[in-house]
Amino acid sequence: MTKIKIAIIGCGAISYVSFPGYLNHPNAEIYALCDPVRERAEAAAKQWGIDPKIYTDYEQVLNDPNVDAVELLTPTHMHPDQAIAALQMGKHVSTQKPVAPTVAEADRLAAVDAKTDAMFRVTENFIYYPPLVKAKQLIDSGAIGEMSSMRMRTFLGKALSAPEVNVTESALEWRREPAHNPGGLTFDGGWHKFATAVWLAGEAESVSAIITKTDDFMVESPTAVIWKHVGRDLLGIMEAVNAPEMEIRGKYYPVDDFFEFTGSKGAIWVTRSTGEMHDLPPVMLFKGTETVTFQTPSDWLEGFNAAAAAFIDGIISGQQQMMDSAMARATLQLTLAPYKASDTGMAVDPRTIVK
Repeated sequence: MTKIKIAIIGCGAISYVSFPGYLNHPNAEIYALCDPVRERAEAAAKQWGIDPKIYTDYEQVLNDPNVDAVELLTPTHMHPDQAIAALQMGKHVSTQKPVAPTVAEADRLAAVDAKTDAMFRVTENFIYYPPLVKAKQLIDSGAIGEMSSMRMRTFLGKALSAPEVNVTESALEWRREPAHNPGGLTFDGGWHKFATAVWLAGEAESVSAIITKTDDFMVESPTAVIWKHVGRDLLGIMEAVNAPEMEIRGKYYPVDDFFEFTGSKGAIWVTRSTGEMHDLPPVMLFKGTETVTFQTPSDWLEGFNAAAAAFIDGIISGQQQMMDSAMARATLQLTLAPYKASDTGMAVDPRTIVK
């Protein structure tokens, strides 16, 4: 089988966890790297022991007929235009989250996506992360009965050791610019939790929130968001706290997450994600007098690996992969709604956010 030739656009911090899934897939080839700083792309190629074409201009990638697909690891505000340009050239597109800074931009992208044969999806590693995949399997099997609550907690702390993903100042610079990034941690990191909620339970309604703004645009702590899922007696709760004096174990960032899914028959804990904060099995099922644990692969990288594999397999099979334009739109609406709710002090229906 001819390999799918991937061009990775952007060789910054997040590329570290994006390369392995493509390098390890038997039907994928990292054919090209593109970064405005040529040395950064060359350094990435050297680090991973590959010899791709090196481009510094995205137009060069689009005009290369050998490129089958692009993985966009670029700032959020660039995603719509870059994705649209690639789709119009017949190239499959996987883009980093969030899909766009506004719903209007996401809709503009979706309109082009609907008219092309190429596949578009947003890379969302949480919905491919093995512990969360296992939790969904248990929920879908009825292991906890009718689910009534999803609780998701994000902890920020300080690194216990040198992280393997080094966030550069340039990566923070655009994130701290409101014109390019509509929110801080609740938008940039909260997206993962909101995507998980949409994946598990569909669209949300009636979002309330308190988002605490700090001197650092990105650090919004403490923050709490609560919402109800459409047509169900199911509440979602997302909390984020910053504990700058608490060390968090983990290879990637000084951040970790904890998930609790509660139903009429029991509860499920997913005890980690980005980090390794808790000395607990990655998945725990509580049935009152019985506790069952599951030792699934739990390195944060596993979600990226599975997401990359799904993209390649989807291109080969012609099957749309998660998350598509519609799912990305619903996630974006749920990610933006807490800001409006916090600012106004009133509950917000995410589905009313269209700009």
